Amino acid sequence: MSWRDAKTIDEPATDCDLRDELQNMLGLAPVQHPPVSSTPDTVALAQTLYREAMRRRRTAPEAKGKSKGRFFVLIAATIPFLFTATALGTWGVKQKRRADALAAKTLELESRQNRLDSAREGVRNRENQQILQASDSNPAVLTDSTGSDRNSNMSGELIKPDERPNRLNSQPDQYRVNDNR
Repeated sequence: MSWRDAKTIDEPATDCDLRDELQNMLGLAPVQHPPVSSTPDTVALAQTLYREAMRRRRTAPEAKGKSKGRFFVLIAATIPFLFTATALGTWGVKQKRRADALAAKTLELESRQNRLDSAREGVRNRENQQILQASDSNPAVLTDSTGSDRNSNMSGELIKPDERPNRLNSQPDQYRVNDNR
């Protein structure tokens, strides 16, 4: 603690008395300060020292500045993790939307296939009914050109005439077994 000259500083008299008493108790001699005279050189030196002190105060970390600096370092270290988490979240949301769109498209195609299958089944049932009605009125519908009954060895499958030529044989096959169920 530096002992200041009470004459140059505006201090209450009680503080000056306490300082003198403390100096006497410690056995210190009173400090004689040289007379201070301000010259332009000392004023310039004082201003230079003040500017340097302020510059160091701004650039040098203090106890508060160190904790603030640590906080900013911590924030800077978490930024890549935040970017990664955001990117993965965005990618995940995009993939979920794609999966939902594909699932909806699959359901639509399945329902369309079911409708087509039911329509084909209806057409097949109508054709089978027509063949059965025709066979009830004319039993020759179920026999081929040789006169043998093809229904006897087909285990109950219906036979319908085929107008398309057989690709394996050059001659058209007159009848074919209905394999489309």
